[in-house]
Amino acid sequence: MKFNPTFLEILVFLVVCLFIYIWTKHGRRIRRWLQDYFRRRRGPRSLKPKSPEDCPLCTRDICFLSHRPKPEVVPWSERKSPRGRPKTIDTSGHACLNPLCDYFAIADPAIHALVSNGRRGKQRILYLKCQSCGGCRTSRYGTPLYWLKTPLARIAMVMTAISEGVDISAARRIFGHHHTTFTRWVERCGRHSERLHERLFHRALTIGHLQLDELVTKVKQDAERIWVWTAVAARSKLIMAFHIARRSSADAHQLLHQVWQRLVPDSLPIFTSDGLNQYFYGITAHFGFWDKPKRARKFHWFPDVRLQYAQLRKRRQGWRVSFLYSIVRLGSRQLIRAGLKALSLSGIVQTAFVERANLTLRELIAPLSRRTWSIAYDKHHLNLHIHWGLAYYHFCRPHQSLTVDIRGPSKRRYRTPVMAAKLVRHRWSVQDLLQLPVPEGVWLDAFPATKGCQ
Repeated sequence: MKFNPTFLEILVFLVVCLFIYIWTKHGRRIRRWLQDYFRRRRGPRSLKPKSPEDCPLCTRDICFLSHRPKPEVVPWSERKSPRGRPKTIDTSGHACLNPLCDYFAIADPAIHALVSNGRRGKQRILYLKCQSCGGCRTSRYGTPLYWLKTPLARIAMVMTAISEGVDISAARRIFGHHHTTFTRWVERCGRHSERLHERLFHRALTIGHLQLDELVTKVKQDAERIWVWTAVAARSKLIMAFHIARRSSADAHQLLHQVWQRLVPDSLPIFTSDGLNQYFYGITAHFGFWDKPKRARKFHWFPDVRLQYAQLRKRRQGWRVSFLYSIVRLGSRQLIRAGLKALSLSGIVQTAFVERANLTLRELIAPLSRRTWSIAYDKHHLNLHIHWGLAYYHFCRPHQSLTVDIRGPSKRRYRTPVMAAKLVRHRWSVQDLLQLPVPEGVWLDAFPATKGCQ
């Protein structure tokens, strides 16, 4: 049998071979180019708003905090006899934790009945006594130092090094303690910082511009990558919420649920993010109202008409960003530009502040660093490590861009993000942060450094 192909068959065979060769060599680039071309032709697709019924936390009606107590009691200084030795020990920030006491959870020294009850042990730990109910408790209760025998200065030195990016294995070689000791300290400080953020930020933040983004990392227990979702205030550089999970709509709902819980009621910041559409679903599900239109059988969820949300889209060629453009999802471009300029910003839709905050997190927290061996064991340990890193970033570490010029010999005042947000009056040391009592399950009426903030 003779094989005598025609010219047309040879041409078709050569074209098919050429197509297979080009597709094997450049198929991925051709597919990406076709997707970008049809996306540009189609334009941004319209998104359907979500409701609180789509948020896993709203549907379960979860509130991480109890209501703030509102005591109406007579100050103890007016009830006790004027006789006796005057009070010399400052008990601000501490409170009686006996639920049957009249001064339960009152941290104001002008009201509660706490006095010093001496110092005990080798470290001379202060004990406090309530003159109303007679209860006595150590001043370390509700702090990471409770039941620890290591000196406070040593713990503060180690936790400062860990919050400045030192790995636990490196800290073991530097300070000489066992690695399980450092892990236990990080867990204690992480839980303490989580409670502190919940109580201090709850319904207390007024944000003008909020930027949303996520960074990717890995943990040892999970083979796949995980994302750390972050929400950063542009003016105060405050990282007001974060969430560790995958990259789904449910995770965006949980991040925006934290943002909604920490904003002052009826406060609507200007939102900007990257091109991830899950943020749109989380924003519309938490900032809106239920209403029943005419001739409707049930109530419907409507996003707030004051919402302003824009996305910054990026076009890439390989690993490089070739072109940037913005899309307004909620509101108008003119209102967004005017609102950003009113906050002394450039008026351009961008995510530079949250990108810089993510880089700061990678520098401060060793498991978030790129190309590192100090990977967290699981998401729980990573969550506690990030909480402690955020507490150090918010209360102890001065931010260079928040420095203000003042009159006096120093000429400058270095501020932390919580000082810029007008939540505290001065910069805390690590020892102040470790000694601040934040007991679990009890919400004190005030923190000692938050009164009279201007």
